[in-house]
Amino acid sequence: MEEFRVDEVAVAARRARAAALATSSAVDALVTRAGRAERLLDEELAALLLAPGVATDTLLALARAARPTGAPRLETFSPLYMTNECDAECLMCGMRGTNAALARETADDATVAEQLALLHRRGMRGVALLTGEYRHGPRRDAILRRVADALRTALAAGFTHVLINVGSLETADYDVLLADVPRAADGRVDPRVTMCTFQETYNPRAYARFMGTNDANPRSDYARRLTNFDRAADAGMWSVNPGVLLGLNEDLAEELLALLAHLTHLGTRGLDVYVSLPRLRKASGAPHTRGVGDDELARIVAVLGFGRPEAKVVISTREAPEIQRRLVPVIAVLTPGSPGVAPYTPTGARFELEASQFEVLDHRPFEAILGEFIDAGAVIDRFEHGRRAHAG
Repeated sequence: MEEFRVDEVAVAARRARAAALATSSAVDALVTRAGRAERLLDEELAALLLAPGVATDTLLALARAARPTGAPRLETFSPLYMTNECDAECLMCGMRGTNAALARETADDATVAEQLALLHRRGMRGVALLTGEYRHGPRRDAILRRVADALRTALAAGFTHVLINVGSLETADYDVLLADVPRAADGRVDPRVTMCTFQETYNPRAYARFMGTNDANPRSDYARRLTNFDRAADAGMWSVNPGVLLGLNEDLAEELLALLAHLTHLGTRGLDVYVSLPRLRKASGAPHTRGVGDDELARIVAVLGFGRPEAKVVISTREAPEIQRRLVPVIAVLTPGSPGVAPYTPTGARFELEASQFEVLDHRPFEAILGEFIDAGAVIDRFEHGRRAHAG
């Protein structure tokens, strides 16, 4: 199957149609159709995002109506950074290789295993394994083997969802990553193992501005990153997690339209899809600190919630508690945890900005964060905490 490419001409045309719809009398009909659970065109969804006459609360109500009835039901997982070493040069990221302000740390295999055991004892059943991105060579090969070992350790320890966030991989890399991972009869990976590669921005010029253009920079190849999910699917993976870092590109409607095209492509490949929508945050040694506003975040989350309900929207504790509370009724995944290396303790985590990829606003233990929503009636899959929660 042909790999995904962003058709910039098509995105621009849809963007223009969306802008025209957003200020026309037709926008009221779009709200009505969305309320009837009709599937809207991409440009119609972008028009609702842009429409000044459609209140954010209206969009959130449409998204709530698109969710199953009853108490909110969410999935969860926590990030586990194995290292903050990185060869990439992303301007907005504290882990970029040229950032002398970051305290570099790497957890050894025993520490990673201890962290996994600790998270499991505390009730977490979903975990994301994260590293930097590396040039081809011995360090990259060694890190990939370590991630593969950690993946097998996590599955053996009882984690029911493991996400892999290690940058773009080549076809041969997937053989290493997935070695000894159980396969179904059709050859697909049996457990839920999700490949995460956030495009950050689908606009090639914004991408080049923040991720660089130097060929020696492993993150600079826009097309290689964009097609990583196609290689993952070819390798037998069936769960993927694209994402947009909100704030890199000022045109949120353009990002939404490109993301929707990507989701359509991933659907044709039969992939289960999570969508992450993190906001740009303060990072060690990085001058870029402002993401989109609270209302803009709520609007794009809501539009995806009713426009593509099959895509599981992910929000993390980069967001403050009040934003979490506003969005939990319309999202599918809330991920709490620290972006520091091997940060977890028996009762909490470390959150030192000078050693982390980016700033996190909610430092409460994940038991407290998830417990708040459980106490309010939510069901949390992949979290076990006494009799209060459910592990999916």
